[in-house]
Amino acid sequence: MEVHHHPHVEKKGFKEYFLEFLMIFLAVTMGFVAENVREHFSEKKIAHQHLEDYRNDLLQNQKEFEHDSSRFESLLPVYDSIVSVFYTKNENKELTVLSRLLLAGQLNVVVTINTPTYDQLISSGSMRFIENKQLKDSISNYRTLSNDLVDYNDRIITSLNNQLGEIGKIEDMHDFWNREKGGYGYTPEMNPFTLTPGQRNFIIEYNKLFTIEALVLLRRIKALLKSNKSLVAMIGKELNN
Repeated sequence: MEVHHHPHVEKKGFKEYFLEFLMIFLAVTMGFVAENVREHFSEKKIAHQHLEDYRNDLLQNQKEFEHDSSRFESLLPVYDSIVSVFYTKNENKELTVLSRLLLAGQLNVVVTINTPTYDQLISSGSMRFIENKQLKDSISNYRTLSNDLVDYNDRIITSLNNQLGEIGKIEDMHDFWNREKGGYGYTPEMNPFTLTPGQRNFIIEYNKLFTIEALVLLRRIKALLKSNKSLVAMIGKELNN
């Protein structure tokens, strides 16, 4: 009869168990830390890309601001001429000139400021990777100035459009914005019309509102353009760090 002896297993001491636990714990912890570091650098890379895209938006804004400024500056003498024609009561003597002026002057200039990557910077949490407080404040300030400008432009356009129906009852605008005749050098036909003193004052004040809009928006656009260029320079330094 064979007798089987169980192999003798040496029991581990507390120190050995603790060492194994410590090694497993360190391995898990280091893995967790490594994953966090990898994720941090990945998010920082994305934030860097968002900031670069935002700078590209700002550069595009500069072109739009320069175009809008040029447009408003060219319209100011048009608005002044319209007011002058009505103020001197020469609307019927200069009917052809007036029709061209009204066609050019009564087109609304809609100011748009597109910075879609700003929303990405905020929603993605990328702003937290920007340590430069002055840069963060400048980004926020630019957003505020942009919103204020667009809101003002929208309010003025709404006000002008609300009064356009009344203007149409006074001025002969039947041939304005004629799709068949529209194009370069197009002069709308206008029939002579008679104005009461109240109607004359209303038309003069209405066209002065265009002048006020252009002057205010010009001032705001120039301020925003200055802020834009400063912000682009700051972002350039941040990206090179």
